[in-house]
Amino acid sequence: MRTSEEIYHRVRWDPRFDPARFVLAVSRRGAEPKRIALPAFVPGGDIPWHRVLRIEADGEVVWDRAERVDRIDTCTVGRAHDPRRLRAPFFTAREPYAFDPATGRWLPAPAPTTPSAPASATARTGDSGARARIRVLTWNTLWDRYDADRIDTARRRPRLLTALAAADADVIALQEVEPDLIALLTAEPWLRAAYTMDTDPAGRDVADSGLVLLSRLPVREAGRHVLGPFKAVAAITVDTGATPLVVAVTHLTSDHAQDGPGRRRVELAALADGFASVPDDLVVVGDFNDGSAGPTGPAAALGLTDAWTQVHGPDDHTPTFDPGVNPLAAIGSRTGRAARLDRVLLRTGTWRTETAVLRGDEPEPDGLYISDHFGVQADLVTGADTRTAVLDAAPTARTALAWLPPKHLWPDLQALRRAHDPQVDRWPPHVNVLFGFVPEAAFTRAAPLLTAAAAHIAPFVAELSGVHTFGHREDATIWLDPAAADEGAWAQLHRTFARHFPNCHAPGRPYTPHLTLGRSDNPQQTAATCSARLSPTSARVDTLVLLSRRGDEPMRPRAVLTLGTGSLRWLPEHPDDSTATHGPPLPTDPERDARARRIARRIAGTLDEGVVSVVGSRRMGCAAPDADLDLVLALPGTVDLGEVAARVTTALPEAGSVRPVVGARVPGLRLSFGDMTTDLVLVGTGRIPPADAVDRRAELAEPAAIALSAVTDADAILSAVGAAHARFAVLARQVKAWAHARGLDSAPFGGLPGVAWSILAARTTIDAAPDATSDELLRDFFATWAAWDWHTPVTLSPRGARPEPAGTAGAEAPMSILTPSHPVRSCTEQVAPGGLDLLTDELYRAWEILTAAESDGTDPWPEATEPPPLHRRHAAWLVVTVPPSSPDEFAATTGRLRGRVRSLLKFLEEAGVRDAHAWPRPFDTGTRYAIGLGATPPTAADLTKCTDRWSRSLPGITLAHTDSGAIPTLT
Repeated sequence: MRTSEEIYHRVRWDPRFDPARFVLAVSRRGAEPKRIALPAFVPGGDIPWHRVLRIEADGEVVWDRAERVDRIDTCTVGRAHDPRRLRAPFFTAREPYAFDPATGRWLPAPAPTTPSAPASATARTGDSGARARIRVLTWNTLWDRYDADRIDTARRRPRLLTALAAADADVIALQEVEPDLIALLTAEPWLRAAYTMDTDPAGRDVADSGLVLLSRLPVREAGRHVLGPFKAVAAITVDTGATPLVVAVTHLTSDHAQDGPGRRRVELAALADGFASVPDDLVVVGDFNDGSAGPTGPAAALGLTDAWTQVHGPDDHTPTFDPGVNPLAAIGSRTGRAARLDRVLLRTGTWRTETAVLRGDEPEPDGLYISDHFGVQADLVTGADTRTAVLDAAPTARTALAWLPPKHLWPDLQALRRAHDPQVDRWPPHVNVLFGFVPEAAFTRAAPLLTAAAAHIAPFVAELSGVHTFGHREDATIWLDPAAADEGAWAQLHRTFARHFPNCHAPGRPYTPHLTLGRSDNPQQTAATCSARLSPTSARVDTLVLLSRRGDEPMRPRAVLTLGTGSLRWLPEHPDDSTATHGPPLPTDPERDARARRIARRIAGTLDEGVVSVVGSRRMGCAAPDADLDLVLALPGTVDLGEVAARVTTALPEAGSVRPVVGARVPGLRLSFGDMTTDLVLVGTGRIPPADAVDRRAELAEPAAIALSAVTDADAILSAVGAAHARFAVLARQVKAWAHARGLDSAPFGGLPGVAWSILAARTTIDAAPDATSDELLRDFFATWAAWDWHTPVTLSPRGARPEPAGTAGAEAPMSILTPSHPVRSCTEQVAPGGLDLLTDELYRAWEILTAAESDGTDPWPEATEPPPLHRRHAAWLVVTVPPSSPDEFAATTGRLRGRVRSLLKFLEEAGVRDAHAWPRPFDTGTRYAIGLGATPPTAADLTKCTDRWSRSLPGITLAHTDSGAIPTLT
């Protein structure tokens, strides 16, 4: 039976459940249990978990402490009738509130009864049919935290209420709302009669963020995500009678704050990641505190379309904050510049903007404005013209949107290209629709526009016939005509996509579809030769591909776009053209295991005054087939690293190299035996006999005790799994193989160390049913840790028993996985907040893949362990280069670098790069490492500024800001 805490987080994080349909019964002294809606319950708040007696869904008990009932997975109640749009882990569910005339109070709003015709739709809108028009209003109301004596709040607020009522908006999004304004709003008859609020008006959400959403459309769900102190995004999913619509409001950091632009970049990156999980139409409104337009503006950062620009055009920059006109704006302005800070942004194939106007842009008769910002009101109507949506990203020659002819035509085409085309190995045979295209880092933002356009283009048949030439100064391009029968279909294809990506084609320049066969300085003869070898043929144009070139690699397909349906399918991230995939990790290699044992015995015999212990995965019996060997050597007295190295080198001449490990807590050696690396940690035990050192490690200094605890940590894990060791070993190997493939397995690079993955695997094994299969155990692993509340440390101890870690390191860390033996400590203190976000996303992704594979009966492993789409995630990279030198010097420099990557990530985090990902394996023959800088990276100048101090600490190592496409595929 699971704990109430586990059930709570399962409901909160699993998109299959609707948190709004769950109620917790909480014990009260001398009274009946109190019923609390699950979204209103605060984990870690005033009510401890042991007071949760019962959990109900739709009136049925799904968990009962006293009766030992746990049936949440075996019953159908509490399930989301419609998939949640505001999904964890980004959004935390909230319960919408509506006014109840019977009690005269604002209470949790009843859920709509059906997606198409909710009962509350009639009650609150008088219209149970599909909406043809929706009015959205966003307004920064100007709170009186600052300059209260100069902004006439008492006179402004009643006028704001009148203006809101007169706007007759379906959804109202307000910023800088304070409790006093909430009290006025919730007392308004017009608001009580028709509107639902996204959160409890008496709760902390409004005071903590200043954000409020009001809707007179039925609200299906609500959610929030905290971006920082007093910064958040609030969202609701409303029922339009046709399709769900997600409306979100945010208020980003202003330039009054230190490094306001940098903090906004981080906030926009977080929003872009969060909104990527929203599957349907999306409207994002609010005060973005950024007047930029085009490719540098908030709309481009989020991959959305600006409603104002849709209506008024890209050259209209009408300000919503104008200190020259509005005295209230002048009071709060630092620069006096007018700007369009307030936006209505869209990502929708259903709705288009018909009108967009300002509200409150004229003063009242006494000269007072309602706020320092003008409101923005947009009327959205159905029948959206998706041709108006654009992505202004600058093009690059590294990408293209193209048609690839079917494979059966390739032999003849490639034979000619090999003879005449110097780029035959760089490009597949293709017909470009758009080249250059947007950078690969913008593919995710381009996807909605591509799918919307492709859905309106019917497949057609192309006739490939006729060889022609394009003349150049010294030679000519030879090309096959794919439009011999119908130029119109290709022209329409090009026009449809070009209007979405205005920077990816030259206006006025004619589009000529062509399939390049080569180049020649004798074009007529070459064209005649090619024509003679090619017979006219036809092929169906029903799919296009997104191509990209990374580093010096060839152009490779990254996604397939289907015409007519608009479906877009991302292709696996294979580093080469092979379609082979890796299966689950095999059991350990007996021959390699025997080699490891022989090496350990040889070292023990050479240093027989000490005690050698095997640690890590080999001690726990869960080593991967290619695992290296980790040893701890306890020596009497103090350690002379040079002497130990000399003795080992003499006694083991087959060791290819014996190198000291520098920068670690305790000294060590790294030995190379062919393809097996052996790490030997050396611990001086002083007067304690080496044979007693592990048991008496508490008497030694902390670094020595930690080194020796590698023995007892492994033994504690073995003891905890007990008879289930075989299942644990399989699970641990699978999990570590997955973490390796996704770049999450290196502690020096901000990931989790092997012991952390072993602890998580052990806990999963311990908590699982005794008869769980390996597939079930793997699903349990990802289900458990994807939904885990990382404020709660993970231990091997029984639930509720949490040993205190040594020191305070990790106490304020985003996550803590505690080692199981003395000295107990967090082994995850290197994980930054952005690293935890990445880890959670990856755990969720794997969980979803495994769950889908269970339903489909397919093998989940190839998809689960393919490399991550790093080039879609990161718009730029920080490349760290280790200079070439002698093998020993190179190894020493690389060791120093590995010890300092964590501090480099900290510098980047402080500079606003929250979503950095240091890839743990080098590229370019092992001399260069790549750190992804996220969706909105800093400029090269800003990057140099924040990393200069770090660079000075490692002379010789260089850092370079690099565009995303310049980095090869990382594996």
